[in-house]
Amino acid sequence: IQYLRDHGTLVAEVKITHSYPHCWRCKNPVLFRATDQWFVSIDKTGLREEALDAIQNHVRWYPEHAANRIGAMVEQRPDWCISRQRNWGVPIPSYTCADCGEKIMNDDTLDAVIKLFHEKDSDAWFTDAPESYLGDACVCPKCGGHHLKADRDILDVWWDSGVSWRAVCEGREELEYPADVYLEGSDQHRGWFQSSLLTSVGANGVAPYKAVVSQGFTLDGQGR
Repeated sequence: IQYLRDHGTLVAEVKITHSYPHCWRCKNPVLFRATDQWFVSIDKTGLREEALDAIQNHVRWYPEHAANRIGAMVEQRPDWCISRQRNWGVPIPSYTCADCGEKIMNDDTLDAVIKLFHEKDSDAWFTDAPESYLGDACVCPKCGGHHLKADRDILDVWWDSGVSWRAVCEGREELEYPADVYLEGSDQHRGWFQSSLLTSVGANGVAPYKAVVSQGFTLDGQGR
């Protein structure tokens, strides 16, 4: 502002007092910092177009106008940031090389993590040292170092529910994939319906459901 004032180009200056940013839970001030995050690319991979095609041409929506609702949301959404910095949740199974800083995630490390989680559940990520379960996979492909540190990023919770087509439908003999129908409230066009669609289309090229039913909500006399 002072620079603009010194050069005679400042049109106006107004100071305001506002409440943002504060934590909506504890009401304390929030500080923002720039950090590396994990993303699912929506545009560069063609995922947006595939998801929109599935919405319009391969899924039945009840009511029909729900297709326009979720379609508009997918059409306008940015890339999906799937990482969170929390002390709880399912970890993103990536490692950092302590010697050169390289990020490491490959088929060998993922297979070892899957085996670990089957044996001990995902809490083992926070308690077990990588060298104790990675075996020959405990190596940096860039520098050859063996000092891998387990990263602490947590998956977006919508990813957890969004892959239920894989964890539940494909994992149980009495169920089918794609599912005949997904049923939830209309708020899930932004949540479960959409995260399920993006993960399924991204992985297998098909919607996880043949039909989607979204019910309304009962309101009291005050519209609540």
